[in-house]
Amino acid sequence: MRPPITINIHDSHIGIWQDDARDDTFRPEIYGALIRQMRERGWSIGRDDRVHRYHRCISPDFRVGSRGTLLCAIHISGRVVEVEFWSTTAKQINRNGRRYDFDKMKRMSKLDRLRVELEFRRIIAWLEGLAPVEVKRRDDADLPPMKRIEKGYAESWHSDKALGRPVCDYDYNRKSADGRLLEHGQTVWIPDSKGRMLRGTAFYHINNMWWVIAGGSLFNESCRQIFAAMPGDLRRKRNERARRNRLEKELQIAVQRMDYRRAEILKTIIFGTEQTYMIWARDHRAYYRSQYAGYSSDTAGAGRYTKAEAEAECRRAPHELEMVGPDGKHVSFDTKVEAA
Repeated sequence: MRPPITINIHDSHIGIWQDDARDDTFRPEIYGALIRQMRERGWSIGRDDRVHRYHRCISPDFRVGSRGTLLCAIHISGRVVEVEFWSTTAKQINRNGRRYDFDKMKRMSKLDRLRVELEFRRIIAWLEGLAPVEVKRRDDADLPPMKRIEKGYAESWHSDKALGRPVCDYDYNRKSADGRLLEHGQTVWIPDSKGRMLRGTAFYHINNMWWVIAGGSLFNESCRQIFAAMPGDLRRKRNERARRNRLEKELQIAVQRMDYRRAEILKTIIFGTEQTYMIWARDHRAYYRSQYAGYSSDTAGAGRYTKAEAEAECRRAPHELEMVGPDGKHVSFDTKVEAA
């Protein structure tokens, strides 16, 4: 009898886990067979060109596919196969593509959601014919915040058996934005998506992440985004990152329209009189976008940084990054390259 199979479903993602399966049989009997079945159902599945280009040795472990308005990514790692779906018609939020958006199922049209659910049922029915199957769904967005936290604690293997929740063992995982150490259950303040400060209660999650219940909603925030003491001037928005992104986007639009007077005003608002620099990522052969998020293959979409910002980031990973000056000259901080 084959070892039991565990299936985890969350949003548009389905994960297949077989704990005691043999590595030499799991790939052809689960990963390979899944791809063949999806092709028989009309999916066009092939290699992931990005992985094949930069990491050819692991390219066989990654596949991407399409069928109508749906796209998918399939990945095998050990005795785990993961399949993720997203729709080309969904509203895109993440600049790097719909694949990286949260709540993919909610963003899909009703028809695409039904198609993804049908794929889930077909995969489960097929696996039930191979071995005993246990299905776990993590779609708990409709639960009250405290119930969601309790459910997460109950399902997490990081939870301490005596306390029934994870324990933060390292101070750097509970050091707040104002330099204090967070305690499980204490009152804290966090900025919402608009930068407005909310008062709530913090509960430890995992690593440096903390659950915060504030304003009737549940937030999952890094300790570096949480204030242990009430910040001064609560009416001021903490949205510097969003503001910078918006201004840089307007700057790019002004340049594209050749409205150089507006572009000069926006540049002064963002950077003052400082010269601006770009960051080149050698491994991606592309520039950083604004605020270190994403990549652009051309300078029009590249983010702009002060010299201090660009140099600090390039020194963080000198083997991968180069600073590009206003004159277009690349500056490397990789001492090994300079020595050679």
